[in-house]
Amino acid sequence: MKPLRIGRLLALVLPLAAVLAVAATPAYAQCAMCKTAVTSSPEGQVMGQHLNHAILMMVAAPYLVAGTVFGVLFRRQIAGFWSRTFRRTR
Repeated sequence: MKPLRIGRLLALVLPLAAVLAVAATPAYAQCAMCKTAVTSSPEGQVMGQHLNHAILMMVAAPYLVAGTVFGVLFRRQIAGFWSRTFRRTR
């Protein structure tokens, strides 16, 4: 069996990771006491939802930075991979 090249491996793993990230349930990363204190009132419930969204954004930021650095460093290899993969036949 022929070993997978890094480009083909990325082409398989990245879409799978994207599907799993979209299908993930909301993360409730607050401690129990903080959540109880914040959500004890109607205004606090809305604020708790915003706090959950803020936590999710803080989790996503490092992955966006790492992806951007990866894309900048390996843009030629990525472009070459896509041009070889989707080469048009005439």
